[in-house]
Amino acid sequence: MVENVSLNSDQFLGTPLSKIPCNGELSADVYVKIGDKFIKFKEKGDVIPEEKYNYFISMNVKELFVAKEELSAFDEFVEAQKQAEIDSVVAEVGEENRDMVVQQAEIKETVYEVFMDEELSSETVDILKEQVQSFIEIIKDKNPSADIFAKISSINNTIAEHSMNVANLSLLFGMATGQTHQLVLENLYMGALFHDYGKAKIPAAIMDKPKSVAYTKAITEHPQAGVEMLKKNPQINKQVLSIVAEHHEQYAGVGFPKGMTRDAIYGLTKIVSIANIFDNVCMENRRDKAKMYKTAIKVLEYDKGKQFDPELLPRILDAVKLGFGNYQRERAIKTAE
Repeated sequence: MVENVSLNSDQFLGTPLSKIPCNGELSADVYVKIGDKFIKFKEKGDVIPEEKYNYFISMNVKELFVAKEELSAFDEFVEAQKQAEIDSVVAEVGEENRDMVVQQAEIKETVYEVFMDEELSSETVDILKEQVQSFIEIIKDKNPSADIFAKISSINNTIAEHSMNVANLSLLFGMATGQTHQLVLENLYMGALFHDYGKAKIPAAIMDKPKSVAYTKAITEHPQAGVEMLKKNPQINKQVLSIVAEHHEQYAGVGFPKGMTRDAIYGLTKIVSIANIFDNVCMENRRDKAKMYKTAIKVLEYDKGKQFDPELLPRILDAVKLGFGNYQRERAIKTAE
C-alpha cells in the first residue's frame, strides 16, 4: 500500500503535469517528489487549482507521480478529460471548427511544457512554432467570426492559459487592424505567448507578497528578465523579444520598464498590450459572467489615448464588441475545493 510519504521509488511513475488539466478531477492520488521522498499532494477526486499550477511553473516542476499500478488508467482518464473539453468547445463553435479547437489544445499543452522547463528547449520551441503556424493557417483559411475567439478562450487563470488568451486576442486584434501576413501574425502570436515568460519565473515566495519591495522590483523587471532568458534561444526572434520587452509600455509614456511612448513602441507590442489588459480585466471579473466582458470593454473605451494607441483602438473595440459584447459563456466555471 502507498502511504502519504514514501521512499520507495519503485512504487511510482511520473506523468507530465502539462497533460493534467487545471481544475480537472483527479482519478488517482498524485504525489510530488521532494528529494528522495514521494509526498502525497492531492487525493483521488481532488483538483489541482490555478495557484498550484502557477507555483509549479515558477518552480520548474514538470511532472507529478502516480502509483505504478494506477498510471495507465490515470493517463487514459486524463486523455478522456482532454477530449471531453475539446468536444465541449466544439459544441459551441461548430463541428466545422474542430480542427481549430484540437490545434488549440495541442498549443496549450506545449505552452505549459515551455513554461515548466527550467531552461527553454529549442526542440520544444520548434514544436510550438509549428503548432502556431498551423493554427494561424487554419484561422486565415476559415476567417472565423469574432465570437469564436470568445468561445475558445480559457477561464482558468494560470499564467500559461492567460498567455494563450492574450495570444488569441492578439491574433483577433491584429487581423482587425489589417495584419494579414502569415509571418507577422506568427510573430504576434509567439510574442503574446511569451509576454509573461519573465513573470512566470518569479519565485512563488516573492509573488505571495504583493506589498513587498521585492515583489514590486520583480514585476517592474519581469519584461526585461523574460527577454534575457528568451534571447539565449536562437529560435526566438527579435520581433518576439520586442513584444516581451515592451508589453507594459504605454502610449502616453507612463508604462514600464523604459517609459517608451507613441511610435517608439513596436507596432505589434501595442496590439499585445491591449489584449493583455483585456484578458486581465476579464480574469478579475470571471465569477460574474454578465460583468466580465462588459467591464473589459469599458476599460478600453475609457482609455482616451493613455495606455493604448488611439489609431488602433477603434477597430479593436469594434472586434471585441462584435465578439464579446453579447457573449455569455455556457460552460460553468469550476471552483477548486
